Amino acid sequence: MYDSVMVNCPNCGEEREFQSKSGDCFLEVYTLENCPDDVMANVNRHSPCKCDCGIEFEVDIENRKAILRGA
Repeated sequence: MYDSVMVNCPNCGEEREFQSKSGDCFLEVYTLENCPDDVMANVNRHSPCKCDCGIEFEVDIENRKAILRGA
């Protein structure tokens, strides 16, 4: 099982799902703002996320925001 963190694309704003296997993994759904630190620690396990708009992005864990890949 896993938890989901919903993150808005930094280019177009579309909401995308990031999965984390740290924390309790009870299939909870979080936003960057309400995500527990233990879940956030593993949020980039499948990064980068490729959005339908064509860009790839990941989560800046320390600042809790979406960033372009390699930025």
